Amino acid sequence: MKMNIHSSCLFAMLFPMILISSVQAETPFKPERISVEKELRAGPNLFVIDQSWSGTSNITVLSADDLKTKGSISTGLLAQFLLSKDNKQLYTASVYPKRIVWGPTEAVIQQFDVKTLSLTKEMQTSPKMAQVSANINNFRLSANEKYAFVQNATPAASVNVIDIASGNTLLEIPTPGCWGIYPSADDNRFSSLCGDGTVASYQIATDQKNYNIIKSDNIFDADKDALFISSQRDGDTLMFTSFNGNMYLLNDKEAKVTLTDKFSYTKGIKSHWVPTGFEILAFNKPNNLMFVTMHPNGKEGSHKDGAKEIWGIDMVSHKVVTRVKTANTISLAVSQTKNPVLFALSGGDGSTSGTVLKYTFKGPQFTGKPAGKATRLGLFNQLLMVDY
Repeated sequence: MKMNIHSSCLFAMLFPMILISSVQAETPFKPERISVEKELRAGPNLFVIDQSWSGTSNITVLSADDLKTKGSISTGLLAQFLLSKDNKQLYTASVYPKRIVWGPTEAVIQQFDVKTLSLTKEMQTSPKMAQVSANINNFRLSANEKYAFVQNATPAASVNVIDIASGNTLLEIPTPGCWGIYPSADDNRFSSLCGDGTVASYQIATDQKNYNIIKSDNIFDADKDALFISSQRDGDTLMFTSFNGNMYLLNDKEAKVTLTDKFSYTKGIKSHWVPTGFEILAFNKPNNLMFVTMHPNGKEGSHKDGAKEIWGIDMVSHKVVTRVKTANTISLAVSQTKNPVLFALSGGDGSTSGTVLKYTFKGPQFTGKPAGKATRLGLFNQLLMVDY
């Protein structure tokens, strides 16, 4: 039999395919089975929110050990989130606009079981809910988790008080000139920072239908030494930092908030370092160690720039005891372990947005070193939390 050159080429091409096909025919086909894990894998968790302004917000749950993804929660636009005291429940507050860009808006608080990431409860809140960047002081629970407090803005400021057991809104408390929610140890009271340099406390009456307002004396100068809204708590002490690197310690055990201490942690350090970012403070209680995001050559308007270093401040001695380099960090979260584990969220310029850097600190000098990295966690990340 004669074969022309075209036939020979065709045979040469088909022969390997015939062999492969015969081999494949002998191997039984095993379909890939996709399943959903019923519960998160054991171990500490890290929660990172991608707060969408154009679609669903997403909270990614990572393993705090190896930064691998364990699961996720989707919720509405412009979401805020928080964890319960026992870290078993995660709450979100977000909005669902019926017509996206105009018309009625539904604002909803959602409760999720952390172990299964399943929705367990929904509660309505006011559509006045502030549609702003994620911040731990925009959405809080009361001390014993009796109430949920939601920051509103129309742009007039107010706070919605929601009974968690019933899901009913009890009060809308106007907070003119004041912003931020700082629940006290009294389940029926929270405070707010005011532009005139005072702190206002709002006491819910026993009938849950009325409230009283108690203003502090002047505590800070909003023009010369403004405070970041973000704060950390140690018992009855609220800790704030100013734009200039002064730490303010406020006591809210009584209805009238008082300033108990103030100190500079930047004095005498070259290059005019100042705090910067969104969630700029993370407090490790076992060591009384406050971590702060910092950048050099601070100037008017640089308070939201990404940090170049993270400093650790001993809250007893008031001294900076450790410094680590970082990349465009805007928010922090820290473990409550004797050897602190710190998580730093980067964002801003696109190249580092949605990146988490992990640091460990050991020894009497709290020597810090990088210990892991996770990327591609979103496009508009500002807030992260840990549960250990």
